Amino acid sequence: MYSKSLLTLMIALIATVLTTGCSDDEVIAVYDPVPQPPQNVFTVTGDVSVSVFWTAPYEGDITFYGIYRSAQEFTGYDVIATISAEPNPDRDLVYYDPGYIDTDVTNGETYFYAVTSIDRAGHESELSAESAFDTPRPDGEMTLYDDAIDSDRSGFDFSTGTRVASENPEADVYLDRDLNNVFYINSTDANNVLVQAAGFHSSFDGVGWAPQDGWSYTGWAEIVPGHIYIVAIKYAPDQWNYAKLRVLTENDNAGTVRFQWAFQTDINNPELAPPSDANIDTRSRVDAGSTL
Repeated sequence: MYSKSLLTLMIALIATVLTTGCSDDEVIAVYDPVPQPPQNVFTVTGDVSVSVFWTAPYEGDITFYGIYRSAQEFTGYDVIATISAEPNPDRDLVYYDPGYIDTDVTNGETYFYAVTSIDRAGHESELSAESAFDTPRPDGEMTLYDDAIDSDRSGFDFSTGTRVASENPEADVYLDRDLNNVFYINSTDANNVLVQAAGFHSSFDGVGWAPQDGWSYTGWAEIVPGHIYIVAIKYAPDQWNYAKLRVLTENDNAGTVRFQWAFQTDINNPELAPPSDANIDTRSRVDAGSTL
């Protein structure tokens, strides 16, 4: 298969030969095809931000990428930014990690993204094919105390992102430990606050979606450094909000555990952060819903 540049050169040479004997009024057009769109487009959820990733098409004359956003999956896309392309004369695999961070977003609202390629001639590709969407949500870090040491700072309210007393009606979870100094994260209401251990993950984005089942019927889970815990909170009938915690450090002497946390403010939306692996296909909202 010929490369795009070689094909263009061949067409130009043929056009030069064909012009021999032609009148001055005849025009010979040189074909320059529209570029291919980027591939493997996906997004990563943040706090009032969405990061957009993609891989470049195997073409050497891409100069810009257009970033498009919509409130709907299949229509209404508007360009929100134009990003300069990295030079790629050898048509290598170029990964934009991330290529763009959208900070003009609101937590709890869902946004759909697409990316286009623009070449030196100004030709723009079609929108990328992947269904890339995100619902930004608040996140942060906090330290909880063993309930027996400081009950006023042992609980956490995900809806406000604040540390509260374990007896506070707004507390969703609280920290305590047993006689062997093993820490536990506990539900404050086993009927309306569900907890599930999701295992060790090196990244907070290692768990992106709340699961359908596997919740702890005891209402508690043992704390292990580096492990992620998913929390489902029922604020009203048939209305759940999802959250997650990742253990950063624990201090036996102080009786404390430090966590990363994130809370999805969009009701019944299980998205906490998409998978960080660029090779994992992004899922449409229909597919995501079917896994809950």
